[in-house]
Amino acid sequence: MPTMVQHFRRRSSVSDEAEELRISIPAKWDWAILFLVFWLAFWTYSGMHSWRTRINHFSLFLLVWLFAELWASYVILYALGGREIILASSQALTRTKKIFGLGWSKTYLVREIRDLRFQRGWNRRPSRIAFDHGARTITFGAYIEEAEAYELMNRIRQRCAIADGSG
Repeated sequence: MPTMVQHFRRRSSVSDEAEELRISIPAKWDWAILFLVFWLAFWTYSGMHSWRTRINHFSLFLLVWLFAELWASYVILYALGGREIILASSQALTRTKKIFGLGWSKTYLVREIRDLRFQRGWNRRPSRIAFDHGARTITFGAYIEEAEAYELMNRIRQRCAIADGSG
């Protein structure tokens, strides 16, 4: 009996417009988010109890609690409604992270970008696309599959004259 080959859907969507290439990559949803939701509910309940009993005293626990509360909320919201949007033109590459439409952008001049590449995931670090900008390495597209990453990088290179890493 012949083996059925399943084709996997791309995570990203690409629109090639006159002025720029627009790549949209939604956040990867994971079952661990459900655990984090339950953990956050318990954490919030216990933290609110501590706030009521220690409101007049500074407590390192309350500071750690607040940081963990904000971090877990960000992770959950990004998993549910987050996405990265990459805009590539001949002059600039802009990376925007959005959560339910609200977000922040960073623009990089193409002439200062070098070595667009795929980074395989290892240990707990996810696979992603990276490039060098000055002394920093900028990454986007966390958890992207290798074949899709190479396809996106080729589309970006068609719009942007990015130098390779040897220069």
